[in-house]
Amino acid sequence: MDTQPAKRSRANSAGDSHVRTQEDALTVAGEDKTTPVASAPNIDIRTDIKCLDAETIENILIAAANTYPAINAVVQSAIEKRREKEQSRIIYFDHYSSAIWKEINVRYRHIAEQCGPMANPKTRYNGLSVLRKIGKTICLSSNDVLRHEVQLWFQWDTTLEDCMLKIVSAMSPKERSDITGDDSSDQALWPKLEELEGLAEKHFVFKGFSKVMELLLEGGEVQYVDDVDDEDEDDDDAVPSYDGGFFASK
Repeated sequence: MDTQPAKRSRANSAGDSHVRTQEDALTVAGEDKTTPVASAPNIDIRTDIKCLDAETIENILIAAANTYPAINAVVQSAIEKRREKEQSRIIYFDHYSSAIWKEINVRYRHIAEQCGPMANPKTRYNGLSVLRKIGKTICLSSNDVLRHEVQLWFQWDTTLEDCMLKIVSAMSPKERSDITGDDSSDQALWPKLEELEGLAEKHFVFKGFSKVMELLLEGGEVQYVDDVDDEDEDDDDAVPSYDGGFFASK
């Protein structure tokens, strides 16, 4: 019986018996995994990708880079370009330091402004208390470089003491005597202020804090003045206006 020969596959111009598609490169088992053939951007896919969260996109990219060497090379190239860009520039952060000090001083002054003569006495007490807490934190901030820089700043900056003076000057004599006369426990404000005075002397910060303590004890009056230079006046009993300060005795 005659048998018909099996039909041979038609060869293409490249010599292959079958023209493989992009899907073949992804699904044919046992073949070397290669990069899919590049195609025009799929607008729908781009839109869908935007709906994915960053972690999902990262996981997909990692899986693709581990599967396809060409994609891995693209990722590594992008990383190297980013590294070269970052290492080619030097960033200076001094402006952040200035901004921080400005923000701190604005906060102090904002507290002091809300603790004026017309404020509730408890508000003035609370304002003085919170500035005392901030002062103690600064005194104890010498354990690392950044904190030590903060401490060094307050060896000459007197904004904290100036604001405390403004609050105390707005207090009535009774308010001041209530503070200085209450040493019933460590939780009272006066013992804590005495503690801060000792810490300030130990760490050479808050050079104007002693005037705050004197004002509380003596019940004197401090008024706002502009900064003035008076080299002829040398009054040890006066409350100085300090460098950049707010106050001096009248």
